[in-house]
Amino acid sequence: MAKASEFATGHHDRVTVLHTNFDASRILTGSIDHRIKVWNRDPKTGERTLLDTFTAHDSDIRDAKFLHPTLGSYIASIGNDLKCHVWMEEPSQAPNNGHRFRRIATIPSTPRVPFVSMDLKTVDNVYTYLALIDRQGLLSVYEPSSPDDLKDWILVDQFNVCGAHPPSRGDETSFKVRFDQNATPLAYINSVSDDRSQLSLVVSALNDVKVYRSVIPTNFGGGDGSSHRLMFYEAAKLPRHPALVRDVAWAPFSVRGTDRVATACKDGSVRIFELAVLEGPSTGLSNGAGGGVGSTSSAAPGIAASNASTFSTQTASTRSYASQQRQQPQSSLTSAIAGRTAAHSSYTHSPSQSQSQSSPASSTTNTNTTTNTTSGTNPSTSASMSGNPHSHPGADTANTEPHITSSHASPIARTGYTFPFITSIASTTTLAHAHPDAWSLSFDAQGQVLLTNGADGVTKIWRKSVLGGQWLVFAGQEVLDGDGDEGSSEESEKDGLEIAEG
Repeated sequence: MAKASEFATGHHDRVTVLHTNFDASRILTGSIDHRIKVWNRDPKTGERTLLDTFTAHDSDIRDAKFLHPTLGSYIASIGNDLKCHVWMEEPSQAPNNGHRFRRIATIPSTPRVPFVSMDLKTVDNVYTYLALIDRQGLLSVYEPSSPDDLKDWILVDQFNVCGAHPPSRGDETSFKVRFDQNATPLAYINSVSDDRSQLSLVVSALNDVKVYRSVIPTNFGGGDGSSHRLMFYEAAKLPRHPALVRDVAWAPFSVRGTDRVATACKDGSVRIFELAVLEGPSTGLSNGAGGGVGSTSSAAPGIAASNASTFSTQTASTRSYASQQRQQPQSSLTSAIAGRTAAHSSYTHSPSQSQSQSSPASSTTNTNTTTNTTSGTNPSTSASMSGNPHSHPGADTANTEPHITSSHASPIARTGYTFPFITSIASTTTLAHAHPDAWSLSFDAQGQVLLTNGADGVTKIWRKSVLGGQWLVFAGQEVLDGDGDEGSSEESEKDGLEIAEG
């Protein structure tokens, strides 16, 4: 292994973000000192040159990422100042003058809760989607009003991934959101779905990990070219983790035949799930709880019947809502007013509505067992928020519009939708004690190599064995002080190689 070199960023406080663009020719770092630094990197020599340093937020940086290269040179960032900013590079500005990147859009956290995670996806090199989640589990998905202009963003969908029980103030929380970055959904590849542009999200919510897939709820077809008014429904729920899930990653390159999802847990373990997408039953009600998620083999018949009955009512409500929404396109102002009115009406009457939820059944490893989800969706309440366009070009949180709180967004779990396919767990691999406390992880561009790090200060690189199918460490790098013993670093690498050979 090549010897690691120290990267002196020059930040005044702890670095919290490190991200590269599509070809690693640029690196950005974010810090608690409120600043983002952008570096040019020579791909041949690896030499890094500072391009610019700018103050991005009024608080510490939580996350920042480059946007897709076909859109231009853009950066999206979130901080503890309750805002998400979009930055555009100005090539006419001189390097290192603090004005190379100009803020062109601001999306405030309407419930005034800090964003903790974000992700972006660009479809067909044109259409961009931005997913944001705050520390109480409110998930918001945005898209620009025009593919060629990232100044105005429209709210596509918004709901709380914790349902009616978001974490309380003061609780230790952990939320992460990641898009499926594959160009074509696995369901379309396997010929079990006709929706080639379907979006998928994996969300870690405290100890749970859920997979959501997009649905077009009505024939309101986005004739203005700005929003498809998508709604995300739970398609799978992974077995509950014994501790908080610190990070989650969705592997690219799904031509292997399964969707690969990895999680980093507070208990120090890293878990890798292979998700199969199979053809669903001919009738929707035989799908158990719906949502493209079949019942587990251990589910009681009474529970399955109850879920089927509940889902039948929900399906009728969904169809009724769809028929009501088949109307002529409205202006943005009219849609916003109508959406807020519907949301307020739904919220006013929601306490009187009875909600039935069943506990999810955990699946075992290597058994091709299908996950089970809860039921109790109110499509009309959820959809009322998805039609609320909110444009925030450089907006400030101190506006006069009503704030969208987690209760107004959707207090009910997004389950109960029947997809034409079933998402099941084909296999599960647990890398026990990978770290004392696993912090983060990421896949390579082919989804074959997994990189993890944790509280032990060691970065491990894992790869799946071709012969045995096991995930093994084939390299490791320990972070040492500048005056540390080089022999310790070499020994760490040697141990990793020995584990791989064993």
